[in-house]
Amino acid sequence: MKILFVSQQYIHAARWINQLKDLGHDIYVFDCLDAPIHEDLKWTNFTTGWQKRKIKRLKGEDWLKKHFPKLFYFIESLLKVTASEKLAQIITEIKPDVIQSFEMQSQSYPLLKTIKKGKNFKWIYACWGSDLYLYQNDKNHLPKIKDVLKHADYAFFDCNRDAQLAKKLGFKGTVLGVFPGGGGYNLKELQIFSQPISERRSIIIKGYHHWAGRALNALEAIEELTDEIKEYDIYVYSAHPIVVDKIKAIKNAHPLNISYSTRAHQLPHLELIKKFGQAKIALAISITDGIPNTLLESIIMEAFPIQTNPGGATEDYIIDGKNGLLIDDYNDVAAIKTAILKALNNPQLLEEAYKINRVIATKLEVSNIKKDVLNAYKSVVL
Repeated sequence: MKILFVSQQYIHAARWINQLKDLGHDIYVFDCLDAPIHEDLKWTNFTTGWQKRKIKRLKGEDWLKKHFPKLFYFIESLLKVTASEKLAQIITEIKPDVIQSFEMQSQSYPLLKTIKKGKNFKWIYACWGSDLYLYQNDKNHLPKIKDVLKHADYAFFDCNRDAQLAKKLGFKGTVLGVFPGGGGYNLKELQIFSQPISERRSIIIKGYHHWAGRALNALEAIEELTDEIKEYDIYVYSAHPIVVDKIKAIKNAHPLNISYSTRAHQLPHLELIKKFGQAKIALAISITDGIPNTLLESIIMEAFPIQTNPGGATEDYIIDGKNGLLIDDYNDVAAIKTAILKALNNPQLLEEAYKINRVIATKLEVSNIKKDVLNAYKSVVL
């Protein structure tokens, strides 16, 4: 099978695509944002460096794009080579059997323009995070979302919420399955880094604070619990600049051992997973998401999850009060504080969660997920 993956260069996309490595398929990768190819995808046939200007950059382009996006995108093809143009060229050259787009807004919209000119392949849309749940509420995005779903032949989802939502928004194709967005995990290799629960003295926090993340709310709860958690190491990963500023302020004001990595200079994936294996609690607060891969990584590494639950997505894996704690309101700092204290002061809760999450982890084993994913690809009718 000849498959063209249209995808951003994230570790989770690379992990998914690598499930198809050395199986006799011709694999191609194209990023509509023209980022450098991910290190783990250099074995594929990839296209980079395709963005070229047709005319010299005009003064005010960025302003026009920001304030009048419809007008900008209408004339964009006069200014430079667009993702849709380059995709059309690649499709004509390689004649793929299947195109799979990861993520809606940056990767599937450009592909949609190309498809409307003619399609001699099957289109698989892979839904990520907030593709549908958040953007269905945006009047500018909703028609495009419905158009993508109308034209897609197949779809993968990372949570049951979005599989159902896609159908409500007009998807008539075949659901190939609900799987982790980055595929499964090699438990044998990873769980050697998992410390006994009784020995863990750290709390790990997701550092996103932007249109989706609310790390500052998590840090506000941490700051108000200074006395209760002073014996714990706090680690914030992938922190945005505003979060780094807050961390520095907390360190200056309180005797807490708090460290971080930034969004711009993230820890290597394995090193982050090791951090989960040292943590008693994994805290992630967001406005919107699907199933975060970091939630799954907290489960396999036995860090107790405290997680927001946008649209009920997190309930695919977490039973509130059993194998994690769910936060209903991302702005409710008091609820976040209560959840942290409940987890830290209730060793029996953590032990019971450990047992439940051990069972869930076996279902996330790479061999199990990969088998089902490959069977899904086999079911695609060319």
